[in-house]
Amino acid sequence: MLSFVLLLATPAYTVPPGLAVVGGLHGCWRVSGQVQGEASPSIARGEWHLGRRYFTLHLRATGAKPYEAAITYGAVQQPRAIGSVFSDTFGGLYEPSLGLGTLEESGFVQRYRFPDAIYLNRFSREGTGWRWTITEERVGKPASIFADYRLRPASCRGMAFDY
Repeated sequence: MLSFVLLLATPAYTVPPGLAVVGGLHGCWRVSGQVQGEASPSIARGEWHLGRRYFTLHLRATGAKPYEAAITYGAVQQPRAIGSVFSDTFGGLYEPSLGLGTLEESGFVQRYRFPDAIYLNRFSREGTGWRWTITEERVGKPASIFADYRLRPASCRGMAFDY
């Protein structure tokens, strides 16, 4: 009975606007594009976790070079802000794997600050899919495209991820 009373006293959770936009990546995706100028065919899956308080996007390369990443997004205190943690198969302890970003007109952007560069991950709606560009900004050099992906809706059948 006490747990029922506490449940009634807890305000209903509402997904913040920033996280709601990220939630547009829910489902499975076929990914075409390139990383550092090389083709990088991949698959991706977006899923909600912990009562829609967090969202995780998994990406796995399906080409010759193995690669997998899991990006977990969250937002609360600042409704239009988005935080994330970027984990991938390169492993290691990367303090700058914490991304901070915000909404844009057609999607959202995350900034990851590494010692040698800033990586801007921009997700923009493109028809029924998304375009995901990663721009590398190194001190003293012009910004360059690190990766450019196009995500198209796909069936989740047969898609497997390690994480």
